[in-house]
Amino acid sequence: MEEDREAKLRELIEKYLQDASAQQKYQEKLEQRQESLPKLHRLVSQFVNVELNLSTFVPLLDKTTREQRHWGAAGTGFMMELNKLNKHHNSIETPLPEANLRDYIAHIDIENEGERIERFYHFLVQDRERLRREGKPGNTIVAPEKSAPIISLLGHWLYPERKLILYYPSVRYSIYMLLQAGLLPEGLQKGFKVAGKAIVVHEADDHQHCRAVFEYLVNVAPELDKPYAVEDFLQWLVEQSQKPRLVKQPDARDLEEESEPPKEPQDTTAGETPQPVIPTIQDEALRPVPEEALARLLREVQRHVLVDEKLLRRFYHALLAGHVILTGPPGTGKTELARWVPEILWRSEGDEPTTTAYATRLVTATDDWSSRTLMGNLVPVSTESGIRYELRYGHLVSTIRHNWSVQEEDLITRANVMQRRLVSVVSSAGEKQQLYRGLWLVIDEFNRAPIDQALGDALTTLGGVSSLRVPTKAGSDELPVPKDFRIIGTLNSFDRNYLNQMSEALKRRFSFIEILPPPRSMRAAEQAIALYKALQRIQHLNPDVIELNEDGSLYWLDHVTIELDEDGHYQLQWDEVQQAFKQVFEAAWRLFEVIRVYRQLGTAQAIALFQHTLIPGLLQQYSTVEQWQEALDAALCDTIADQLQVLLPDEITVFLLYLNQVSGSFAPAFQRHLEELAGISPGRLMKHLLALGSVEQENGEPLLSEGEIDQIAAQIPPVVPSEKLARCFHLGEAVLPLPQFARRLRTFKAERGL
Repeated sequence: MEEDREAKLRELIEKYLQDASAQQKYQEKLEQRQESLPKLHRLVSQFVNVELNLSTFVPLLDKTTREQRHWGAAGTGFMMELNKLNKHHNSIETPLPEANLRDYIAHIDIENEGERIERFYHFLVQDRERLRREGKPGNTIVAPEKSAPIISLLGHWLYPERKLILYYPSVRYSIYMLLQAGLLPEGLQKGFKVAGKAIVVHEADDHQHCRAVFEYLVNVAPELDKPYAVEDFLQWLVEQSQKPRLVKQPDARDLEEESEPPKEPQDTTAGETPQPVIPTIQDEALRPVPEEALARLLREVQRHVLVDEKLLRRFYHALLAGHVILTGPPGTGKTELARWVPEILWRSEGDEPTTTAYATRLVTATDDWSSRTLMGNLVPVSTESGIRYELRYGHLVSTIRHNWSVQEEDLITRANVMQRRLVSVVSSAGEKQQLYRGLWLVIDEFNRAPIDQALGDALTTLGGVSSLRVPTKAGSDELPVPKDFRIIGTLNSFDRNYLNQMSEALKRRFSFIEILPPPRSMRAAEQAIALYKALQRIQHLNPDVIELNEDGSLYWLDHVTIELDEDGHYQLQWDEVQQAFKQVFEAAWRLFEVIRVYRQLGTAQAIALFQHTLIPGLLQQYSTVEQWQEALDAALCDTIADQLQVLLPDEITVFLLYLNQVSGSFAPAFQRHLEELAGISPGRLMKHLLALGSVEQENGEPLLSEGEIDQIAAQIPPVVPSEKLARCFHLGEAVLPLPQFARRLRTFKAERGL
């Protein structure tokens, strides 16, 4: 048994050694590291010898590691945590962090490396409690689990000849992979602590276990007994596991053809890999998520889509009841919610967490949909011998069918459905093929299709019937519907006419959940996720200044760090070096909130706005307010302006008053505008007051209550309290000159005025 393990491991290492590309990268990394070691050694030595204090040492090290990216220190959270240690832990009043760090890396070697990591880990745990008591936010505190990479890298730069283990995340992930694959001897498989899909290195014993693995790998393959070779092999192992596999997955846009009947099992010839057997499961109703796990999983959903927890719970409860349609303005994350909630909320704690969750098949409705689109039909196919007819399943039938294990050629009759089976598809993140408990159907843009006509007889099934009558070659038959199967639709509420055209029968079979833009009370979290996603999308344009770290955090050099806080929301930490973009970003957000008073734009529009603003600045290295301001002006024209064409002239007038205001001019001009509307069209006056009342303040209360709206409407002239206007329109805050955007708005007003 042990010989088999060693042989398999040796075979794996041989693949790494024969990978020409990997070996070339290793050689380049080795040469670059050897070249940069003297400079890093000098820096760390000066710090340990108290020639540099922490506040001087950290910026110098930050600059050096960004120039020497082959160390990986700028992409693993290493420098981010050192910056936190310098800025938030260490001070004249509390110099202990600096003194302790010196003590932990001085005289370090392979024997005491684990003990130094353990001491630093426990110090960080204690100091975290101190900072929490002082009210410091979680994102300013060094994560104790970063003790291993910090100590090992600094120690190696101080003593490069002592062969310390460099605790990159890839080392912890790959050792876990070797454990899971059973490629380590039984004696080495015990004692490891695991968190997620990586081993933990917090204590001296953890280090000794890792050290034994490193020694075993060198014993199996002496070729790895050279600088950084074991580390490089483990990194290669992680990269191999993350390579996308060429798998056939359902295409949501196509109708599916009937499969050939399964062939008899055959022996696998040498060199072939047998296909994995997908486990079968019981057909059961959709189960509730244990409450202790639900709160954590809801926060994970909020990492992808910023929606209030109460609203997420409503969606979750509606799914437990049946099928759901998500309504709301464009860009509020309806489609993302429809995909992420089934995949995340029902995850388990096991080694394969998705086997209790649900994947989704996304299809986009169009105006030419019919019952054939969802159910299927016979279609003629031209062959050499003439015309033959094939059965093609529609989106609904095809999706349901993927939840069942079938054996006969006539694949979809009740008699031939044997058991439920797990579904193998690529996750929503597009990472890899995974097994899910079931596959649900997401119909995007419900309002584009004649959905009553497309569903046809399926309406009866949606009402609670356990089977669906579907076409077969012989005519039709019953296809059982899984008890936990769901349809989720998304509907653009800006087109309310369509909602009125839906039949009452269809409305009864769905719950309707309205997804609105995040309120102002969630401003900080929305700003962070919008900027995070904008930077994430353009990171490839300049990866030297935008870093996406393995812990999910993002760093834009000299501008901002964005990472998750303890509640699972992204949070901004602005750098003090480049403040110009921050000023423009904050002014842009104030304008965005003003626009939302009359046009409910979602977070997606904010992401697009900042993505377009950032691209020229990133490519041309903008550094002044004027440069960023010009980029914002163009981006507003390119991404937001055309979505405001539907507004009436009296609404556009408010935006122009806001953009063109001089000190103190907006409030009286707005009051005069309302007075004019009261004399011309009381209905339009009420529309403006209702728009103000729809604004939710930072405390969660509406800006104007229903009583206040009625009271103001009855006044002659109508007057909105000045403090309410100030809060709604951010009066007193700087407004940037945006001439191109203002010109577009004036054009729209003139066109609507005609």
